[in-house]
Amino acid sequence: MKKYGEKEKYPPLYDVFELGDRVKRCYKDKNGKNKEYRGIVLAIDDHCMEIYWDTENGKYRPKDMDIAFTNCSVKEVFGGNKKYTPIEKEKSRYI
Repeated sequence: MKKYGEKEKYPPLYDVFELGDRVKRCYKDKNGKNKEYRGIVLAIDDHCMEIYWDTENGKYRPKDMDIAFTNCSVKEVFGGNKKYTPIEKEKSRYI
């Protein structure tokens, strides 16, 4: 595995993700309940990735779903934040 220096903490987004990849992440609310979001990568550049979230806890676009699009920085993609886990590629069901 390639090691990244202090300046390059994370790999380039293009090395890990491609346009159209299915991705997922989890959210933990203040009551300790988890929500799993799944979506598709719409755009990637050197500093961020845009995702359209279309599934919450296995349901396609439930009416109370609170997010649709996010633009996540490299740091957030690989490290998450206080509310959300890092973003991961979904494993293909066909491989």
